[in-house]
Amino acid sequence: MDTKAIFDKASELAWTYGPKTVAALALLFIGWWVIRRITRGFEQFLHTRRMDEGLRPFFTTLVDSGMKVILLLMVASTIGIATTSFIAIFSAIAFSVGLALQGSLGNFASGVLILLFRPFKVGDWLTVAACSGKVVEIQIFNTILINETGKKIIIPNGKMTEGPIQNIPDGVELQAEISLLLSSNTSFETLQLAVQEAAALCPLALPDKAAEVRIRGLSRDDIKADISVWTLGQHHDETIHDLYEAIRTTFHKMGLELAKERRREGLE
Repeated sequence: MDTKAIFDKASELAWTYGPKTVAALALLFIGWWVIRRITRGFEQFLHTRRMDEGLRPFFTTLVDSGMKVILLLMVASTIGIATTSFIAIFSAIAFSVGLALQGSLGNFASGVLILLFRPFKVGDWLTVAACSGKVVEIQIFNTILINETGKKIIIPNGKMTEGPIQNIPDGVELQAEISLLLSSNTSFETLQLAVQEAAALCPLALPDKAAEVRIRGLSRDDIKADISVWTLGQHHDETIHDLYEAIRTTFHKMGLELAKERRREGLE
């Protein structure tokens, strides 16, 4: 092929694809700049609406990535590249990833619901999935608790939304309750006096609310009683520990006894 033929072919390609390439590059740079401005505006909008800080970066990244994918498809279409095959490939990849991450996507959806509807917040004391602890962080996929011994508990958000949650918020007045089996000859009046004295020994019990004693069951051998004092939500577990110690002291002082453990039938 001689030089003239090469030059003619190059000129033909330049006239055919040159304007499209220039238009595609212009679309790419202008679109990238516009997307950056839109993303910043969207982030500022979420900030003014006081959306949760854990959810704000996720939505901002999602909008930014979605617009960039659309922009790249538009650039490819401007050049003359068929985008149908790209869309089919993206759909297949998204479907495969969705199947592989089905559990994670469920946790992600639950995390979004938690951040949006706020059934609990950082600082609340929760009991969920047989685990108890204070909420220290709510992430997109997991909720992190710290229990009373300092251990970190990581619970998938799917577990946080699929079952009941016991929520003890800070600052809320509630009862710290313990159950005891007492000797059948226990005097109820003496028991009440012992409980009131024990409540006075609990530093975190609310002094303006009286302790309560409820008889939950009677038998020939024992009496089942629920004993409770009022405290604030953030002191619930600590108050229960204090109440056990105070009950032990006052029971010993007033001569009250717990029921003896029953021997199994047929055993000495």
